[in-house]
Order: sequence, then C-alpha cells, then structure tokens
Amino acid sequence: MSQKKLDLDALKKRIAALAPEKRAIFEEQLKKRNLQIPQQTITKRLDSENITLSLAQERLWFLDQLDPENSAYNIAIAWRFTGNLNHTILEKSFNEIIKRHESLRTRFMAVEGKPVLEINPHLTLTIPKIDLQELPEKQRKEEEKRLTNLIAKQPFNLAKGSLLRVCLLQINAQDSLVLVVCHHIIADGWSRGIILKEFSSFYKAFTFNKTVSLPGLSIQYSDFAAWQKKWLAGEELQTQLNYWQEKLADVSVLNLPTDYPRPNILTLRGGIQSLTLDKSLTDTLKTLSREQGVTLFMTLLTAFKILLHRYSGQDDIVVGSPIANRTWAEIEPLIGFFVNTLVLRSDLSDNPSFLTVLKQVKETTSQAYKHQDLPFAKLVDTLQPERDESHNPLFQVMFQVQNEAYQLQNAVSPELAIPGLSLSQSWIETESTKFDMTWHLVERETGLLAVVEYSLDLFKAETIKRMLGHFQVLLQEIISDPQAQISQLSLLTKQEKNNYCLSGIKPRLNN
Repeated sequence: MSQKKLDLDALKKRIAALAPEKRAIFEEQLKKRNLQIPQQTITKRLDSENITLSLAQERLWFLDQLDPENSAYNIAIAWRFTGNLNHTILEKSFNEIIKRHESLRTRFMAVEGKPVLEINPHLTLTIPKIDLQELPEKQRKEEEKRLTNLIAKQPFNLAKGSLLRVCLLQINAQDSLVLVVCHHIIADGWSRGIILKEFSSFYKAFTFNKTVSLPGLSIQYSDFAAWQKKWLAGEELQTQLNYWQEKLADVSVLNLPTDYPRPNILTLRGGIQSLTLDKSLTDTLKTLSREQGVTLFMTLLTAFKILLHRYSGQDDIVVGSPIANRTWAEIEPLIGFFVNTLVLRSDLSDNPSFLTVLKQVKETTSQAYKHQDLPFAKLVDTLQPERDESHNPLFQVMFQVQNEAYQLQNAVSPELAIPGLSLSQSWIETESTKFDMTWHLVERETGLLAVVEYSLDLFKAETIKRMLGHFQVLLQEIISDPQAQISQLSLLTKQEKNNYCLSGIKPRLNN
C-alpha cells in the first residue's frame, strides 16, 4: 500500500471519528475555503458481478428464517396530513421513490438454504385507501388505532412482494393518515428522512405540474454490498478486527435486576415508556459537554453507563450504540440498510468521578468511530460469543441519541412547503423489542425525548418509569457536581427520599 493511500486512510478515520455535528461544521468550513478532501469512492459494480447481500442484510435474513412471523424489524411511521391530500399523487410520488431506489424493489429468497436477492426492475406500489369518514367518532378512533397497529405489526415475507407497505386511512376530508412501514433489511432510521424528503419533492412537483429536480444517484445499494465484500477481503479488515478483538476480550454479560425470571428463550414482546427532559436541563448538559470537549452523546452515554452500574452492581459495562455509517458521500442519499452497531465498553471500577468516566467514554467512543466500518455481523461471527437464547450476543442494552442530523425524520411537524397541506408524524409502536431494553434520546425543540423500549419478559412498566426518573435525577446531580464520585450521585426522586424518611428503609440504589 502506498504512503499516499495510508495517509488518506488515516485522514478519513480522523474525520470519521468526529461526531456528526462536528463533521458537518468541518465540511462546511472546507466548502467556504473551496477545499476538498480527496475521497475514496464506492463505484458501480460490474455487470458480470453477482448481486449480493450486505453482511448486515445476511444477518437479518438468517434471523428472519428463525422467526418469520415476528415484526421486531418493521420500521413503522405515521404521517398525518391536514388539508386535501390527493390519493393519486400520493401513490405516484411513492412509485417515483421506488423507481429511484432499487432497495425498495428487492426481495430475498432461499436457494439451497442460502439467501439470494432479486431486484425487480419495474415494481409498482398500490396504496389502498380505507375510508373511515362515515363511522361515528368513537368507533372511528377505535378503528384508526386497530388498523394502525395491524398494518404496523403485520410481518413481511422477505421472498414475496414489496418490503415497503403504505396505506391511507381517510379520517375526514381534511384529515388523512398515511401509514408507512418497511422491513429493516431494506432501510434504516436515516432512510426515513430520505423517504420524507423525496416524497415532499415529488408530491409538490406533481401538484403543480412541474419537473422534479432531484440529484441523480451515482450508485445503488447493491453496489455498496459488492464494494463491502471486496473491502472485507482486504488488509483493512484485519486491522479493524484486531482492535475489536482486543477491546471486547472476555466481555461481561450485563445482569440488570428484573421483575420476572429470565426465560431460557427471550421472546420479542416489548413495551414502551417515555419521559421528556426539559430544555433547561438539555441546554445545561450541552454547556457541560462543550466545557469538557465532548459531544452531548458522550455525556449522556456516560450518565447512562453510571445508571447501569448502579442498577447492576457491575463494573464492566457494555452497551450497543447504532451509528449511521454514512461516511461515504455516495451512500448519504440512498435508502438502504447501512446503520451499523458499535459495542462500547467501559470500566467503572474503583468508584471514579463522573469526569473520569466521561474522559474514558470519550476515548472509547472516538476509537470506535475510527473502527466503525467493520459490520457488526462480521464482529459476532469472528468473536463467536457463546450462544445463549436468553441473552443477545455481546451486549444486552442499546443506547442512541438522535440530534440535528436526524431532524427531518424526528420532527413532530416537518415542513413540507406544500401550500394547503401540513404534516405531523409519529412512531408507531410495534410492541416488540430486540434487546433487554433500548434507550432512544431524541433532540427536539422542547428538550430531549427519552423513549425506552423494554422486554415484557423481564420488566414491568413501573420499573422502566422509575428507571427513567432515576436517569433524570442522575443528570441533575451530574450538572450540580460533575467532579463527584459516581457513588455520591443520588438517583432518588424527591418522592422516594420522602418515602425513605417516613419508612426508614434504606433505598437499594443509593449506596
């Protein structure tokens, strides 16, 4: 390998290690100076090359073969339009998006026990319209809820039909609910923003009989999958594997106290609880992050790991965290399954201060960003953790923070710029979970929305509500004294402290 390529790879890793918001600022500064970093590119695959699945897709396909009736990997969103939504233009707009992105025209079949994909060159989506306008209001609301849950939770058959499902519920003349559901094997959270952005462009253009001027796509998902397979055969793979093998040697299983005995085989039954951390607390956390030279994600992750440490009594805390994995310019505008999972490990032994743990988390996270190209599926295959159907491999808890980079897909009322039509969007609960618990922290104008998906096999709703309350108190304690040792940071709410004073029973979590 030439020295020039080595230098370029090192520079690319340093840029990849930046948090998304810092990387955006860096790239904006380069543009202002008319500078450009030389980029390696992902090129179109040769026609003679076989169309292949990415490693992430292969892992999801195998999981689907084990349990084809589960909906845990459904991505479901509800778009509520106020105004006169045109059903014909709605359908036409989605079909233009399908034309642009071959991932939305892909199905996955089994041939001799192995996954093989097929891309349909001409797939047309029909969007059914269910009219609820004639129903009495109470019955209409009940039917809306029933149909929303039914459509969101309906499993996909990966070998047949479209893996994108869209349905229109006509509530009244000025109220339309569009349910958009796709399988994770063809899309990810970032893709939701692309779908919404392109839908807005197409719908607006068709409404006013104008030409759509979206930039062309230089590659498709199958080109990325072919490039990834070649990359995995190169020397960079071993460098990344060496890092992760060393980092995750003898990793511990996180054993949080549960309300129910852990079953031998976890189901995917899930519940959801949420809490909003107000803007004042969020802004103060951002200030602390800037003062310490870290991102908001690193500060929140550090607090979360302390929470897990206090709940479990364990020092070796391992958490999974998704990363968009869109560091290549060619794949930023693509709908597809690019998201990767980083396994972030911390040592909380010897009662360190919050700032000490924060420094450790910063270093660990920055190094993980530099080694983010290794697919999680490849990491699991290489490390081969002991198979245990009562636990997920490598980590049991997922944690993610979605900031301004995810603003469009997370906005409650994204701007469509279509006269006479406004939109509000929301997640649809699929009542399933892939881990013991998954924490989503979404940055909004009102503060941070904390949403926790949790396993109904393990936890009661009250336990998760209490845990969210403890997380909020912990953040307030950190703000008050970031130099405090982690054992000195209280988790107890005012009500719990009052109950303690009245009962004289020492709270278990405030050791």
